[in-house]
Parts: sequence; C-alpha cells; structure tokens
Amino acid sequence: MKKWIKGLACIAVASTLAACGQQGQDYVGKWEAKEHKNRSAVIERNGESFVVKVTEPSMYARNKLETEAIPAVYKDGMLEISGGFGTSKISYVKDTDTLLMPTVGGQWSIAG
Repeated sequence: MKKWIKGLACIAVASTLAACGQQGQDYVGKWEAKEHKNRSAVIERNGESFVVKVTEPSMYARNKLETEAIPAVYKDGMLEISGGFGTSKISYVKDTDTLLMPTVGGQWSIAG
C-alpha cells in the first residue's frame, strides 16, 4: 500500500513539474496577420524562453519581406519583448485564437 501511495505522489509531482514547463505553450506556432498583407510571426521555444520571428514588408526595399528574430520571455501570462523602445507585450486571446502584437504603427492581430 505504501509503495502505491509513493507511486501516486511521484506521478503527481512529475505532472505538476511538466505543466510548469509548458507555460506559454499557447503562443508557440505560426501566426498570420488578419488585416496586414504579408505579415506573420513564428514563435518557438528556446529553453525556458521564446524566440519570436516576425516577417513583414521591408521599410527600406519595396516588395521585399524581412524577418527579424526577437527573444521573449513568458511573464504574467504574456510574452514580453525587451527592445530599444522599451518593453512590449504579446497577448493571446483564447476566445478567438489570436495574438495581439505591438508594432511601431500600432498593434496587429494575427491568427494561428
């Protein structure tokens, strides 16, 4: 009986630890912009943090797309990006399965 209880306790602890490691999993994947043509993001895990690869039209070359890889961390239920203009947050909207991403010109919504 004691071995059985120990086994259950080990499974419970392992499940809890596995769930903690999956925070931010809703953000992982490929996302396409709804309102803006040729804009997308791919979010990947990078150990305990994330990498956000944003693809959008170049500001310097006409008809050319550029991709930028940006490190992010999961904090307070959102992905947080630190850059030259301060800290930005990406939020996940579960009801519509979309992300709200900040940009220089405002914010864009992207669907998974």
